Amino acid sequence: MTKIKSNILPQEKHVKTENVQDISQYIERVNEYIKAQRHKESTVVYRGEPDIYPNPCRPNIFRKGVMNGNQFFEKSLFDAMRQNRLTGEIRYLDNAIDAQHGEFPSRLLDVSYNCLTALYFAVTPYYHNSEDSMDDRDGMVFLFFVDEIFSPSAKNTNDNYDAIINRDQKWMQNNILFEKNHKFIDHTKLNNRIIAQQGAFILFQGDEPESLPEYISYGIRIPGKAKAGMRKELRQLFGIHTGSIYPEIINLVDELSSKSRKLNTEEFSCKNELKYTLRQFQKELDYYFDYMVGRRSDGEEDMNRILMHVEHVVDSYRRGLLEFAENYYQWKRAGQTEALWGLKETELGEIISKYNQSVREFAESIGRYGMKEFSSDKLQITK
Repeated sequence: MTKIKSNILPQEKHVKTENVQDISQYIERVNEYIKAQRHKESTVVYRGEPDIYPNPCRPNIFRKGVMNGNQFFEKSLFDAMRQNRLTGEIRYLDNAIDAQHGEFPSRLLDVSYNCLTALYFAVTPYYHNSEDSMDDRDGMVFLFFVDEIFSPSAKNTNDNYDAIINRDQKWMQNNILFEKNHKFIDHTKLNNRIIAQQGAFILFQGDEPESLPEYISYGIRIPGKAKAGMRKELRQLFGIHTGSIYPEIINLVDELSSKSRKLNTEEFSCKNELKYTLRQFQKELDYYFDYMVGRRSDGEEDMNRILMHVEHVVDSYRRGLLEFAENYYQWKRAGQTEALWGLKETELGEIISKYNQSVREFAESIGRYGMKEFSSDKLQITK
């Protein structure tokens, strides 16, 4: 199946695109993004990268090629870490967090609740290198607006991660549909580096890094020539530098109470993963609708390019659902019971119907604004 390797739409949707030169301009830009999301109850997290990478925001396991030809690389890694007492945890997700901050490959993407921590990573390379070694290159800070949170200690989160590592859920394997289900995993206070960075994670589920959806992602470019000045400001004004002390764990009551209202506690199952996919699909369509309405005065060539991109995204969901349905009926013909997969045939039909309905409604919505016809018929799933 063809994968979307990088986003082609502009990251700067709501605000102007000029570079920031100092921390005050950076904070102003962050505030503009947050104000643009004022109608949504989203949690914002940040990630800094010291270079403009062709495919940004990728966990390091996908950059190292360690899984090539070895589906159980992660399981073997965690077993070896336990054997050598590099982790004292018994759950794979906890092992992965220890691996992430022990410089081992991981499918977890580091993010931070602190926009200044993210800025530090955008202006400072990894500590094995000198601080100014990447000052000739622009960096990026990414903002992610997430509205579902998964707890690292919850059963559904750990069942999900175990299924990835053990590869014992056939319905989940090698399907782009579930690779789209990026999960925002809240931070844990058991790791000193996470505490220092006010960190959390985004889980990438597949064997290939499916791009984060564009509706949650925004970017701020940090000029290379401004990096040295920003590092100085971070150190002098905020005490943020390579040797920063770890913050104390205080005043968590309000924070945890707020997060608990968004916490996803659904049981990990095939049905709930499909429902999660549909929610992400609808949010992507809502994002593209707003984007296209805002760009409808652009030329026909630009609008055609946008429409082609949107159709490509929708088609990836269509193909994923078709592939899943084909596998599902093969399993049934082979005598597998519905109970084994946790999904009834009628429920699969409802999922497909909701997908078709979302595509039709999207086409009707952009049609009301006089935009070019969306190829909704060929993107429908027919029995």
